[in-house]
Amino acid sequence: MTPAAPVPAFPDVYRDLPTDRLLAVFGAAPSRIARAIEGLAPAELSARLVPDKWTIQEIVCHVADSETCGALRIRLTLAQPGGPLPAYDQDRFATALAYADFDEALVRETLDLFTRLRTVSGRLLSRVPEEAWSRSGRHPQWGEVTLRQLLELYADHGERHLSQILDRRRALGRPLAMDALLPERLY
Repeated sequence: MTPAAPVPAFPDVYRDLPTDRLLAVFGAAPSRIARAIEGLAPAELSARLVPDKWTIQEIVCHVADSETCGALRIRLTLAQPGGPLPAYDQDRFATALAYADFDEALVRETLDLFTRLRTVSGRLLSRVPEEAWSRSGRHPQWGEVTLRQLLELYADHGERHLSQILDRRRALGRPLAMDALLPERLY
């Protein structure tokens, strides 16, 4: 029997950032992503500018599906700490749900879903008592993670994908200047 691969330690990049700052970054992601895609035509959203990498449209779809899983992970950690947190395969989602075939209306509705999930989760997180930040669950990639680490992960996730969208805009010749809200990437 082959031993299981060791679980990587959760990065401590944001350990010293105040929780309020992370909550602000977490909450800002939907409006920042909406701003980043504003004014782009459907052909620009679906242009494959980097071979074997997602289009802007696929990135938007991904953040919404990731947020769906993240919202559940946050709620499970708050309500049922100590248990397993769900996994999902982002590439299988992109293929099976046919992100590349979404029409403009569905892309906008998907961004709206991301916004609504992030808003409600942000409100829940802003209400948790200090001791709740140490509640944990078993993440499929990182092993035992705390609620605070989930906040770090999803605050970073929005910024990570915003950066990719901005890179794609530059490749389109439609650059948009937006300052990063976090000093570096989590991983």
